Amino acid sequence: MISLGISKTGLVRQRNEDRFYAQGPLLIVADGMGGYTGGEYASTMVVDAIVNVVEKSKEVSAHVLRNAILEANHMVYRKSQSYKELEGMGTTAVVAYVQNNILYWAHVGDSRLYIYGEKGLQRMTKDHSMVQQLVEAGTITEEEVLHHPNRNMLTRAIGVYESVEVDTGMIELFQNDRILLCSDGLSGYIEESKIEQVLSEEQNENRALEDLVHLVYDAGARDNVTIVLGRI
Repeated sequence: MISLGISKTGLVRQRNEDRFYAQGPLLIVADGMGGYTGGEYASTMVVDAIVNVVEKSKEVSAHVLRNAILEANHMVYRKSQSYKELEGMGTTAVVAYVQNNILYWAHVGDSRLYIYGEKGLQRMTKDHSMVQQLVEAGTITEEEVLHHPNRNMLTRAIGVYESVEVDTGMIELFQNDRILLCSDGLSGYIEESKIEQVLSEEQNENRALEDLVHLVYDAGARDNVTIVLGRI
């Protein structure tokens, strides 16, 4: 399996609070937040904790990924309660693991998982955000999300509270299906149709990553952007 990723600070932010992991069948993106260094600390802790749980597991499932995020949540929350400078820190996380052509996933927050294959680009995760709730209520459209002033407000994040609800799922993959995980630095500023166009036109994973990052920078790169690509 091919798996690689890229993370950029962008043109506005001073620090990059995103973290990613892309090795073999395990793919992770985490987008941290809170305090001067809290976001970086939270996203790093979560990625390390998930990798540790998965590596210790004899067999990986959506249940294992959920438990990994719950363990990470406990660690981040406990640390934030122990150090005043880390108070309020948290992070999103989206995790994918491929095993025998089955993709297992788990996520919290607004970092996303997409599958690109014969059916085009399919979003597998649902954002835990204020604007997603407005979309579901019919108050705004999907097109209005990208420009909504509250698009960065989360309704769920790792490490903010003692417990967190984790969404999970699984899907069968087919030969040459591509897996894309990203922070909202991509999906919060670039239309899905443009993401799909890049994946359609560029078959090389490295160049596809570069093309997606170029889209973000052309749009102003107002946030950190992290993208992970995998192909079976």
